[in-house]
Amino acid sequence: MNDHARHSQHLPADAPVRLTPREQQVLLWCAYGKSSWEIGQILACRESTVNFHVSNILRKFDVSTRVAAVIKAIRYGMLAEQ
Repeated sequence: MNDHARHSQHLPADAPVRLTPREQQVLLWCAYGKSSWEIGQILACRESTVNFHVSNILRKFDVSTRVAAVIKAIRYGMLAEQ
């Protein structure tokens, strides 16, 4: 596991949004601008599985885009600003 993926597993316990470890990984790769296909290749899963996780992330953050989810995650201290 690389440093980026490792970082995503250390989210604040008091974060207002609870993500599964896989959702955390997907969100991190979204923050790096990766497409669903690219994230699927990185995480060794199907693109449709990545899209499932993205949908859950968007719902949990109550946003409609990946960018908005990443911004909220940074504001909540769930991702370090790059």
